[in-house]
Amino acid sequence: MMVENERFLLRVHYRKEGRLRFLGHLDVMRALERAVRRARLPFCVTQGFSPRMRCAFSAALPLGAASASEYLDLTLGSYVPPEEALARLAAALPADLAPVRAAYVYPRSPALGAWLDRASWRLSLATDATADEVSAAVAALARAGELTYLRGRKEKRVDLGRTLVGFDARNVDGGVELTVRTRSSNEGALRPEVLVRSAFAAPALEGRSLDGVDVFRLGQWHEEEDGSLVEAL
Repeated sequence: MMVENERFLLRVHYRKEGRLRFLGHLDVMRALERAVRRARLPFCVTQGFSPRMRCAFSAALPLGAASASEYLDLTLGSYVPPEEALARLAAALPADLAPVRAAYVYPRSPALGAWLDRASWRLSLATDATADEVSAAVAALARAGELTYLRGRKEKRVDLGRTLVGFDARNVDGGVELTVRTRSSNEGALRPEVLVRSAFAAPALEGRSLDGVDVFRLGQWHEEEDGSLVEAL
């Protein structure tokens, strides 16, 4: 544990897979913080009555979703070579939360949760519908421009013109693989599974079954004003 004037911001790219996809975001945060302690990395703590580890995470995954592209920003009070930090974390984490890469970034970098505003998702649909039928139903939702659904007892509205960047579908054994590209902001984000279930509730897919949806986040990026995408590392 360190409280220093000189600080180093280590960005860690990790995966979330297997059974740990059913681990909630707060539990993932706690697991990674415990791993940092086990790895004996010289982490900094916040000031105040209840100090805690200085770390920040990319946007939470929907419960049950897996990902190849999650990020943690960890503030260190002294320099540790990124390769060494990565090896220490890998030894302290289960394979389903395996760290992939680590590098230092500018200490005053924007908060990950807001800065990473573009994502790509792969949804594996167990369905008797075809890729063309799924594409037509999603396209109809996109033309409508808005998606309304219930989250608990609260009605939510999503602006698809802003949050849905694009999509592609193809037929696979046992169903359809749908790739969805999304944009998030302070005004909200699109949950890909909500998009799919809304499509199957629409007239275009009436009579078609949806027996399951497997969600996988393929990547996260920052979108510049010109539309170009910037890697986190």
